[in-house]
Amino acid sequence: MDARRQDAPQPRPAARAGRAEVMRRMVLLLETAEVLEARARRCPDPAQAAVLLRRARQRRQQAAGLREGLPARVASAPLPTGRGWTASAVGQGGR
Repeated sequence: MDARRQDAPQPRPAARAGRAEVMRRMVLLLETAEVLEARARRCPDPAQAAVLLRRARQRRQQAAGLREGLPARVASAPLPTGRGWTASAVGQGGR
């Protein structure tokens, strides 16, 4: 085996996979919050709309908590938003 290859730092796939899973979960929570807010806007019952908005707020707080646990260079990146982003796309490393 080549000595240069032994000295090179080896990637840590478990750590990378863990970050990807956290990002996927974070995006899923944000997507769910969007759906809950949309349902609340359409809901004719004010009590039910309030429940949906509270649940959306909880999902956003959970996503923020996950973001705090990420390394600084990942956490400082803007959160993906909008219809083009999906949790499965983030888990695969793209859109």
